[in-house]
Amino acid sequence: MAGAVPVDSAQTPSGETDSDAEWIQRERALGEPTTLVGATGLLKTQHAETGAPGQFRLGFVGEWFSASFLCTSSFPCPNPNGGTAITSDTLDHSGGTLSLGVSLAKLGAGTLDVYGAITAYANSDGASKPALLQVLGDTTLGLKYVAPVGKVLHLGAFSELWLINGTGAVGLDGSGTSAKFGGIATADLRELDSQVPLRFSANVVYSLDNTGDVLAATEAARGAPVSRVERYGLGVNRVDHIDFYAGGEVFLANEMVRPFVETRIVAYYNRQGYVCVPQVSGSDHCVANDSVVPATLTLGGRFFPWHKGFSLLAALDIGIGGTNDFVEELQPIPPWTLYLGAGWAVDTSDRPPVVHTKFVEKATEKTARARVVGFVHEKDKTEPIPDAVVSYRDHADMSPLATAPDGKFGDDVPAGQYTFDIKADGFKATSCDASVPPELGTVAVDCALEALPRVGTVIAHVHDALTGQPIPSLQITLTDPQRKELRVTSDPGGNATIAGVAPGTSELTVIANGYLVLVTPVDVKVRQDSQVDLLLRPKPQHSNVEVRGHEVTIKQQIQFALDSAVILPESFGLLTEIADTMIRDLATQRVEVQGHTDNSGSPDHNKTLSEQRAEAVRLWLVQHGVVADRLVSRGYGQEKPLVPNTTTGNRSRNRRVQFIILDADSATPGPAGGDAAGPKGHTERKKSPLPGF
Repeated sequence: MAGAVPVDSAQTPSGETDSDAEWIQRERALGEPTTLVGATGLLKTQHAETGAPGQFRLGFVGEWFSASFLCTSSFPCPNPNGGTAITSDTLDHSGGTLSLGVSLAKLGAGTLDVYGAITAYANSDGASKPALLQVLGDTTLGLKYVAPVGKVLHLGAFSELWLINGTGAVGLDGSGTSAKFGGIATADLRELDSQVPLRFSANVVYSLDNTGDVLAATEAARGAPVSRVERYGLGVNRVDHIDFYAGGEVFLANEMVRPFVETRIVAYYNRQGYVCVPQVSGSDHCVANDSVVPATLTLGGRFFPWHKGFSLLAALDIGIGGTNDFVEELQPIPPWTLYLGAGWAVDTSDRPPVVHTKFVEKATEKTARARVVGFVHEKDKTEPIPDAVVSYRDHADMSPLATAPDGKFGDDVPAGQYTFDIKADGFKATSCDASVPPELGTVAVDCALEALPRVGTVIAHVHDALTGQPIPSLQITLTDPQRKELRVTSDPGGNATIAGVAPGTSELTVIANGYLVLVTPVDVKVRQDSQVDLLLRPKPQHSNVEVRGHEVTIKQQIQFALDSAVILPESFGLLTEIADTMIRDLATQRVEVQGHTDNSGSPDHNKTLSEQRAEAVRLWLVQHGVVADRLVSRGYGQEKPLVPNTTTGNRSRNRRVQFIILDADSATPGPAGGDAAGPKGHTERKKSPLPGF
């Protein structure tokens, strides 16, 4: 009987999956832009809707206006230069706000957001002295929680910390630190069955406003309140206030164009108990004798022209209250302000690939099939090889198989001849054949794989350390962990390949005419290429190291960190010369590395320090190619000064490392301390047996 059978996972033909719906919501949430303080919303009004957890929102908004409104015939301004009061002024204002918002996590049915913003602006008005007033770095830090309470209605609450920049100095003024606490309600009509493209939000915010405290020192020094122009330019209020915000937006052109309108109304509350005396407050009124209600109306729009999450903003803020009636306790409201900005939202989660369901027709007649069971193992062994990939040759329509932990694979196939191509990590690829008869049954297939050698390859690149030029025809010796030596010669490009190296840490040695001996370790891994750069340092024209009598002398001293056995990098070149000398001159069969100090500090401390420094030098030389059995270390502290420790220069000479030959060919070794006179020279020195030396 014919029918349809789904062979891919996931989606029913009738509609989207739960996962699809979730990601549609996440992508829609990228369209939640930020307010001036970094929370999701319009220009100033916050929404009780936000992004999905893991989404970031960055915004920048610039603002500007130029108007004459602070000095009028009804409210003249004192002349900063003396003389007649000013009744007309021009105030130029420009600034910008950088904001960041993050949707942190789901908490119950709602989402927790954190956000912040930093603002800087400047005001210039000839009616003020100084004419330029700047605010640099007022900062807002906020926390918001929102949640749906129905299909359309969403509620939320937020709190903000308001860090105020001080006057006349750089940095925050702690006394001016303020805070805001607010509630949010949003009605999103897009959630209705009819999907009306409108959204409305309302906020009620109590501002615990201490910004007026930043003026205390200035006003105390003057003996009078600051001017109206200064109060506006520094953005301060002397009393708390309750702000009422309301706004709505329309979603057009598939939500890519969003015009909006919002309003703000301010009611003040004199928590601070500020006393305004009308007769000494200049031409400003006081809240006690003026019922002014500061208010603004904002017309604007957001546009999403390209990528989801990227938006442009344009808005005009119009003052409708408090623009021409001024009270000493409140910041004046400008007649208009133009805002231009951009925002970018990013989702840190990637949408999984969409898998669509595919339907195929059942065969109307059942095809006879046999069971093929294969066993993959190592050649000449019975251990199974798991995770081997088994592919059908000449049957592209049949899916590859993989062996189980027991090394077996199986499949039901029609009658015929089959060749299985088998690949497994660490083994040579091979194939095995199976002949499946028409009769039903099980066909066993045995597949043996030959193991690849468990060795690695080292690829060396030899260059001059100063010029960077490749050095050809150099013999490179590799000593593997079993002390087996392999030798190769670099090609004209300075490259050499050493194959068949046992895994583990090997040692590469290069000894070349005109260069210091180079010995370096290399980590070799099974069936991998290990790349290593061999940078040969040319021998200095004037050697700092020389074998004299019973001592390997050095013309410089090895430098250590202060009161430490840590060798400073500037001594690595000298130590390389010492290692080079000892590797090439095998006559110095056994050398004592001696550490000496001056008499600064206690004898016990000096003895310990000298022992540690001598051992540090010995280990460095061993790590760079000197056979460990040829070196011993010993610290003498302050016991064997070269000169009296009476001057700074003498003490410097006494702080030293010496290399005393204890055992050498054709020579009588000196005593362990190296103080007794030994032979003046060797009659014959044993040189390195390597070619060319």
